[in-house]
Amino acid sequence: MAQQQTQRKVFGVPLAVALFFVGIMLPTAVSLDLGGLRLSAYRVVLILWFIPMLMHLLSGRSGQLNVFDSLLGLHCAWAVAALIKWGGLAQGIESGGIYVIECAGAYLIGRLYIRSYEDFAAMARAYVALVVGMLIFTVPEAITGVHILHDSISSALGGPSAPYIEQRMGLERTFGPFDHPILYGVFSASAFSLAYFIVCERRLSNYLGMAKVAGVSLATFMSLSGGPFVVLLMQGFVASWERVLSRVPGRWAVLFTLFGLAYLAIDFLSTKTPFHVFVNYFTFSKESAYNRILIWEYGTAEVARYPAFGIGLGDWQRPSWMSDSMDNFWLVIAVRYGLPALVLLLALVIGLVVAAGRRKHLPDDWRRARHAWAFTLFGIAVAAATVHLWNALFVLFLFLLGAGAWLTNAKPAAAASEAEPRGSPLPQARAPATLF
Repeated sequence: MAQQQTQRKVFGVPLAVALFFVGIMLPTAVSLDLGGLRLSAYRVVLILWFIPMLMHLLSGRSGQLNVFDSLLGLHCAWAVAALIKWGGLAQGIESGGIYVIECAGAYLIGRLYIRSYEDFAAMARAYVALVVGMLIFTVPEAITGVHILHDSISSALGGPSAPYIEQRMGLERTFGPFDHPILYGVFSASAFSLAYFIVCERRLSNYLGMAKVAGVSLATFMSLSGGPFVVLLMQGFVASWERVLSRVPGRWAVLFTLFGLAYLAIDFLSTKTPFHVFVNYFTFSKESAYNRILIWEYGTAEVARYPAFGIGLGDWQRPSWMSDSMDNFWLVIAVRYGLPALVLLLALVIGLVVAAGRRKHLPDDWRRARHAWAFTLFGIAVAAATVHLWNALFVLFLFLLGAGAWLTNAKPAAAASEAEPRGSPLPQARAPATLF
């Protein structure tokens, strides 16, 4: 069988993935300012790797372009078209270019560098280690109110200190190295399924692995934000469903049928819409819930006025006393770039998960990887209805999306060997060569 191209690795993960993680872990103050264009650390990594990755993808050395790659390309193209429509060619090149670099670049790092179970498991272990390791800084931060990671790096570079945010439960809401506690919380919560299915391998007797699962949960709690709690709870719920009903065929069809029936029951029996009920139960305060409901009402009205190309980077209509912050990732995509951009992105997410889920007779470790990846995306996707994924969290979401693409077509070694005639080597998809 053909040898996979040698890659430089750091702690078991490809150099590109390692630098990507370092980039998203550095505060925004670690940036280059080029003529008003902010190049944060993760953007620099994505820019350096973008053209080599794109050329590698188009060459077919990591498999032929598929429908999912096309959906991503169409989504990016529609977003750029919306920016050009409302802001002109200059905005399309500058803001649209950065959007393409972040969206497609992060996806391609996952798509091209995570090509096997071994790659995925190494990435998962590194991710979990980062989350658990940060507790050294974030637990004291929650107790003392000193934002150790964020402020020490930011102040050294002349950047701003972390903004004041009211305490909850007598604790400071932790930032870690991120711009907001929500970002730190979602980053931490997204490691839960990876810790449970890959690091712990679903074995409750694996005490070290379970300790890391607990560490991920503690890190999420330190953010004291409703959105990250939703990410964690959704993953915990579907993981429990899978563990209890693992031998029941059709269990996922049953689950989504129950979700549909619950939605209809709330819609018919409650005086509030299902969205209102969801927001009320999954936010910390009535004020936060009320604000998110107003965001939904005014945001969807904006989408109804401009359904095709959204409003670009323009301001959306709302009462003068409302903040311009829109705490709903999916709504932001529709408002900025139009419904087609939202549909294309949702089709990419759902299509990848369905394609991976339809595969049969996979090894146990591959099935665990599939659960870890799909449950992580499920948790983030649900929480994204109450939080906006921006900066590091946006590129992390796209990276995780691409990091599971191998599950749709990669072949286990034994199956691949049996499928090929003796003496006829099976060509493997190769990761692109590293730049350094």
